[in-house]
Amino acid sequence: MESANISEKPGPAAVEAGHGGEEDAGQNVVNTANQAPPEDWFAWLQVLGAFSLNLNTWGLMNAFGVFQTFYQLDLLASKTSSEISWIGSTQSFLMFLVSVFAGPIVDAGHLRPLLAVGSLLTVLGMFMTSLCTAFWQVFLAQAVAMGLGFGCLYVPAPTVVSQYFHASTALAMGASSAGSALGGIIYPIIFTHLQPRIGFGWATRVIAFIVLATLLPVLFIMKTRAAPTSKYTLLDKSAFRDTPYLLLNLGLVFGFMGFYVIFYYIQLYALQETSLSAPLQGYLLVVINASSLLGRLVPGYYADMIGSINMQTAVALVGGILTFCLVVIKNAAGLVVFCVLYGFCAGAFMGLPAAGVVSLSLEKKSMIGTRLGMTLATVGCGVLVSNPIAGAILNGRGGWIGLIVWCGVLLMASCASMAASRVAKVGFSWKGVI
Repeated sequence: MESANISEKPGPAAVEAGHGGEEDAGQNVVNTANQAPPEDWFAWLQVLGAFSLNLNTWGLMNAFGVFQTFYQLDLLASKTSSEISWIGSTQSFLMFLVSVFAGPIVDAGHLRPLLAVGSLLTVLGMFMTSLCTAFWQVFLAQAVAMGLGFGCLYVPAPTVVSQYFHASTALAMGASSAGSALGGIIYPIIFTHLQPRIGFGWATRVIAFIVLATLLPVLFIMKTRAAPTSKYTLLDKSAFRDTPYLLLNLGLVFGFMGFYVIFYYIQLYALQETSLSAPLQGYLLVVINASSLLGRLVPGYYADMIGSINMQTAVALVGGILTFCLVVIKNAAGLVVFCVLYGFCAGAFMGLPAAGVVSLSLEKKSMIGTRLGMTLATVGCGVLVSNPIAGAILNGRGGWIGLIVWCGVLLMASCASMAASRVAKVGFSWKGVI
């Protein structure tokens, strides 16, 4: 961790006279940052704060499928699936892109202003979405404003949590990321139940008020443990020579591109390709997000023992196999089982990227925020185009089979890249924990 130069500690007389106190304080901060984290109640309070941040970033992103379906069938019925998916994809892309700048800002010690700006943009974007009646309005409010807000809010979550944990890093990361799954459960339920009763505008405003209420406490409880770095950069140049890190990024790009396709299109698939009742169709996204909650917690616990990258490799493989199976699933029971298993794999994969980056950056902990930002920006480029491509395949000759194959191939490519990252770091030994 880079910090300001600290001169030699003064003698007792100087200290008693009040000289050198600032230097001692600086030394204490550095020593605290270098000591093993105690993993006490305050550390778990940071997990709670990160949980709330994930609830209102990834959680809202995971809930976009319910908006995608509503827009296509009602508010933006004149637009194609591919066009509407640009709203969610741009939102995700901006979150990942802004993370490049948010990481160094956290490393520099400006956590609270970053959280304040992100909270304002997210809440404002949600309220403005409730007033929208045209595509360009929805795009500016839900894609641009909220995407920028998400970018300010997400990186602080894993960065701060990683500073308070060592032995239980993956568990803490998984617990905090469970907010993503909870958001993906409650927000679609709220919208689905309220929209027919009170309309799109007020249903969206109710969600906005919940976002406001759950983000405000975060401004007061989250605090960085590491000393601010006096020199920071948007890029860690050494990362470009780190083969395991580069392969991990490639695997994460493919994985997020693949997993999010089903999140966006599962309700539409059920409507057009299966005999599911309308109420059950509306809950498929909820089922995926509910099972992803277990996927974030259970694998997060075991990832501390077998390695987060090892875990992600396995769930990407299983997720790819499940996706190919979707081609032949046409009944209610089969689709619900698919959503449960797929959600579990998606939750495990999406809950562990930060832990993977941390595990490959232990020698450069002062650059974790920067590396997380770099990773998320890279992932964002893939997420930006994945669902519009899926929508174009769906509306073209590929149809639903083409969309499913696109998703499955991406997940298999993710598995291969993650496995290559593991081999590059620890070799072919099955005992390697990474």
